Amino acid sequence: MKRILCFITVLLLCSCTVKENRSFCPCELLVYSEEPLKTDGSVLVSVIQDGEVVKQGMMSRDDFESGNCRLTVPRRPSQVTVFTGIKDMNAVSGRLLNIRFEHQCDEVYSCSDVALLEGDSYECPVMPHKNYARLFLTILGLPVESAVAVSGNVKGYDILSLDPCKGLFQCSPDKDQDGQEFLVRLPRQLDDGLSLDVLKGNSLFRSVPIGSMIAASGYSYDDPDLLDITLTVDLSKSFVVLTVSGWETETYPIVEY
Repeated sequence: MKRILCFITVLLLCSCTVKENRSFCPCELLVYSEEPLKTDGSVLVSVIQDGEVVKQGMMSRDDFESGNCRLTVPRRPSQVTVFTGIKDMNAVSGRLLNIRFEHQCDEVYSCSDVALLEGDSYECPVMPHKNYARLFLTILGLPVESAVAVSGNVKGYDILSLDPCKGLFQCSPDKDQDGQEFLVRLPRQLDDGLSLDVLKGNSLFRSVPIGSMIAASGYSYDDPDLLDITLTVDLSKSFVVLTVSGWETETYPIVEY
């Protein structure tokens, strides 16, 4: 009986009653997507108050879509950020979602919303947006036994703001059996510094400034959902043809390089 009385006393001390000021009580926050997620991979959810992460966790897509993202957080207005489709990228210090060197960007979707957290529980529906672009490359005139790399100046995302973070991005695109068709997943860019490098042995055979060519086409990295890009690069004739999925007029001949 003493143990039962002691347990009841602890509950009374740690919980909030109707008569008390409940602004200091915790809130159970449910975060869920308004529609099925578009990619596989893990889901990273962060709750930010006054510019600091107060709760953060990674869970499977199945758990998130099953409504299992329930977080106990202080009852204060919060910013909630969600990144989905995480496979190779990793969270660093609770602030950066990092693209590992020599890896492509994951098929990441993200969003940010405000949760008022005024009651004992609060539901926060979110709708992540496409935060990466597929770059399809056709490269004509490749030397025999050459290699291809794509490099840029964005290495990941700020988990709080969703903004791209500066840093070295470099990877080898996936290629088909013929060795002319390539695919690389790009993060949202901050500048036009993307470069396509063709290597022969340990030497640089040709460097193509594809970032400036994409920018010259009118492509915008500010769109909420990034569009995919197709580039045909002819190394023997030094020109590029660019196609953007979803544009009414899709083919843009680009000036010679």
